[in-house]
Amino acid sequence: MPMTVPTALGDISVRCEGPPDGPALLLLHANPGDGRDYDAVLPALADRHRVFVVDWPGYGDSTASDPRQVTPEGLVTAAEQVVDALDTEGPIAVLGNSVGGYVACRLAEGRHAARISGLVLVDPAGFTAQNALTRWFCREVMGREAVARHLVVPLARAYLGGLRTPSARATYTRARGLLYDKRRLAVHCAVWRGFADPEFGLWNPGGIGVPVLLLWGRRDPVVPAFLDGRRALRALPAHTVHVLLPTAHEPYNERPDLFLRHTLAFLKR
Repeated sequence: MPMTVPTALGDISVRCEGPPDGPALLLLHANPGDGRDYDAVLPALADRHRVFVVDWPGYGDSTASDPRQVTPEGLVTAAEQVVDALDTEGPIAVLGNSVGGYVACRLAEGRHAARISGLVLVDPAGFTAQNALTRWFCREVMGREAVARHLVVPLARAYLGGLRTPSARATYTRARGLLYDKRRLAVHCAVWRGFADPEFGLWNPGGIGVPVLLLWGRRDPVVPAFLDGRRALRALPAHTVHVLLPTAHEPYNERPDLFLRHTLAFLKR
């Protein structure tokens, strides 16, 4: 049974897989989505790791007290509470995609920094330039439910790389479900509006002291590798291991074999 962590944003469901004595690995998913997005790579990750799979508030088995109040900064606080609740006292590696990658970086900078052993950042959010155009897009396009509901499906098809695998198609089906679930759509839009907040962004993460693996899809239409990826590489610590993959926004769905090759080797080190 998943454990439940009460937070100000709602009750967060955390699924645990893998050996009880394995090194801890926390998985943080993108927006929209839920922990099942990692199902194609979870068995391999859980072969030797104790993997904790989070559903963000309003997604999967987690609840949202007020869907329109779920923000990236709120997710950081919620993730800190999840780490507090984990029944492990050893170091924790964190793997995060998109907004999950943003939260992973913030965990490594915050009050739990001493517990974080390494980061796997997969096309992380937080490196997009803040300007009038990007703020308008986040607030008035993806942040408005009446507009975003027409873009969720085509955007999901694009960032999942053409739905070439069963896991990508399953993630796409869940994304389509937002059209029929007002609460999940409200969460999706609230997170996008949060991307326009002045305090959102990873402008000075160079002080992260743990090993970092930065994986970026060369064909990502959401946070392009030639813009956001380059900013991330400049901003992250010099010890960051950077790998460009022939994928879109979620390489673990599109090319799980290639994703695991790099991720497992990094985690083993």
